[in-house]
Amino acid sequence: MLTQPMTKQKKRRAGLPLAALFLCLGQALPAMAQTTGTQAGSAEVATGAKLYAANCASCHRADGSGGVKFGSAVSADLRAPGLETTYKSSDKLLLRAILEAKDEDGDRLDQPMPAWQGRLSTADAQAIIAYLKTLHS
Repeated sequence: MLTQPMTKQKKRRAGLPLAALFLCLGQALPAMAQTTGTQAGSAEVATGAKLYAANCASCHRADGSGGVKFGSAVSADLRAPGLETTYKSSDKLLLRAILEAKDEDGDRLDQPMPAWQGRLSTADAQAIIAYLKTLHS
């Protein structure tokens, strides 16, 4: 079977569907990435909720409101906006509070608060922080 060489006009027409495909993909990919990021965020929040329930809720209550007394110490309210204000909206400072039991100034938190390093991974603590950001007073 013999084929004829493509003319310039036929070549341009043949390239149109391909150009349209790339144009559509260029518009769809950012939306797909955003959906995937949201799904990953949702999974992290769900993991954080489970970890919070297992490790934090007994002292800070299921709703994060805190107020549980341990002698002279009282567990902190972990809900927004207070938590963000105290920790200067810094995940790094929150991570330090969870893993090292240090406050926003680097001082030791009240003794009932354990340093979770070695019992929770950094990823676990970050998931808890993601969950805490969903709690509001």
